[in-house]
Amino acid sequence: MPLPKVNYLYMGPELVLTAAALLLILVDLYFWRGRNRRLAVFGVLALLAAAAMTIPLFGVRGATLSKVMVVDPFALFFKLVILAAAAMVIVLSADYIAKHKLASVGEYYAILLFATIGMMFMAATTDLIMIYIGLELTSISCYILAGYHKTDPKSNEAVLKYFLLGLIASALMLYGFSFIYGFTGQTELSRIANALAGQKGQLAVAAGVLFSLAGFAFKVASVPFHQWVPDVYEGAPTPVTAFLSVGPKAAAFAALARILFIGFPTFASTWKILFIVMAIASMFIGNLLAIPQTNIKRMLAYSSIAHAGYILVGFAVASEAAMAGVLLYIAIYVLMNIGAFAIVLAVAHEPGSGDEVSNFSGLAKRAPFLAITMTVFMVALAGMPPTAGLWGKFYIFKAAVEKGLWWLALLGLLNSVISLYYYANVIRHMYFLEPSSEQPLVTPAAFKGIVWVTVLAVLIIGFIPQPLIWLSIISARGFG
Repeated sequence: MPLPKVNYLYMGPELVLTAAALLLILVDLYFWRGRNRRLAVFGVLALLAAAAMTIPLFGVRGATLSKVMVVDPFALFFKLVILAAAAMVIVLSADYIAKHKLASVGEYYAILLFATIGMMFMAATTDLIMIYIGLELTSISCYILAGYHKTDPKSNEAVLKYFLLGLIASALMLYGFSFIYGFTGQTELSRIANALAGQKGQLAVAAGVLFSLAGFAFKVASVPFHQWVPDVYEGAPTPVTAFLSVGPKAAAFAALARILFIGFPTFASTWKILFIVMAIASMFIGNLLAIPQTNIKRMLAYSSIAHAGYILVGFAVASEAAMAGVLLYIAIYVLMNIGAFAIVLAVAHEPGSGDEVSNFSGLAKRAPFLAITMTVFMVALAGMPPTAGLWGKFYIFKAAVEKGLWWLALLGLLNSVISLYYYANVIRHMYFLEPSSEQPLVTPAAFKGIVWVTVLAVLIIGFIPQPLIWLSIISARGFG
């Protein structure tokens, strides 16, 4: 049997990042030992090169490796989102690493690139085996990154919980995949759909889908598999927390969409009900448990659970318009959340400061720029105008109403109102409470640069959302 023809240009971004990750390790070992900023620049340039190779592929429709890896607008959209998130996290990491004197700098950036490669594979494959390989590459890299602050007890605790619970989630997912393969004899999603067409009562496949959903629910931080999120977000290095809050979540949503909509449309009536339950539970539990939090990273952790719930509303609706809303929401969420974490890093960068909400007291007096931009991010995360956060929720809830799930959209709006309480609490600390020090807060240029990029993007998209909306619609149409 002849081997399938492979166009390696379609895999150019992944190949570039793989070569860059290996070079980072070698360069750090032999030439730039501990040269933190040089290595960070190298990593960012590799990500920009991968993005530059990704953009032209929007004009291509094809497949590589015999449909194992696909080239479609859906995959390319997620790849660009993931690459942008990774680049911003590397920029944020440089000053954090310098302050905390973390060792093995080249390995840190290389592992971050390997995690990015895994996420890109998850977004661009229609084969269960490749999805699992991509997920494990991402997960193992993220376990290492979460525990990279080796002398911090919280970081050690975070990685232990993350690793053990992650193993359980991966085992559940693999167990589900084995059920699916055992019944259909296929791992490629379209062939699985063909094998299931016209058949009824496939209890083994239903169990496989259920176990697979449980594994993905862990990866996207959805209730009831959310218990790891607050502790890991608090204990992991803050740049890693920013990465975990957006990158793996985006990739998992992309893979989950492919599995369900391509492989198991015949089970739609079942998994839609599961998504409705998970969406409601995630929104309410995430928002209600965020209210009493005094640590800003734990607050944003519970906020991320609630945002997973909003995205799951789009999966429950399961329409093309809803999927376009999901893509739009994820892209905007990356900007809002990384911007917010950049400010958390800036505030915690001051000697003696930490991650408590009380450290934001009087920030408007000490660092007016950070206070104004944090206000924008809090308003955006709540989904309020005139920020980009409005549009993500609007299109998902609009799709829900169009499908008759108006009550689900109403619950989403109610949760947006609830979230205003804890977001407004951060704003109250910044503007209405007295600072612990009158000295101006010095912000590293890298942190300030990321804040500028993300806040401008959030505001520009808020006023001119059409280009990103159009790209989301095109990508959703090219799905599968």
